Amino acid sequence: MPTAESQIICTGLDSCQIVNTSLIKNILVPFDNSKHAVRAFGHALDLARKYGSSITVITVTDENQTMQWLNDTPSRQKSVNRSRNSEFKRIFKTLEAHAAKFQIRFEAMILESNTIAESIISFATKKSIDYIVMGAHGNGMEKEMMLGRISTSIALNAHCPVVLVK
Repeated sequence: MPTAESQIICTGLDSCQIVNTSLIKNILVPFDNSKHAVRAFGHALDLARKYGSSITVITVTDENQTMQWLNDTPSRQKSVNRSRNSEFKRIFKTLEAHAAKFQIRFEAMILESNTIAESIISFATKKSIDYIVMGAHGNGMEKEMMLGRISTSIALNAHCPVVLVK
């Protein structure tokens, strides 16, 4: 009988077995405050509660927004970026409170990069993430309309399973 710490793993069509330890210890949720990201966070909370996992939420901001000068004119982007980061920090406190309600370990951070998908994949690899749960916007080109360019890139290139939430 499976326990809360066990998981059914299939290595082939003829080979499924119960493993007595969770293979999902660290869940990553890339977060942009969209309705899809909020749904993805809820899905991650459920998984983390079931498997005793921790959740890491990250937001990636474009480092080009921190330029101080634009066309020989002082840029307001630095203050816009600070404001956006402050907003995400406030949102992260709300997400942390939700995780705390269910005794789920939680961490959140803001990464600065202009290559969002690559940064998320690199972060997941370096932090030994076991599972990525992310929202899929579907705002990409026609070929990627159902998923979105960033989510498609992550799903195809991540070292771990990726669940896309619409």
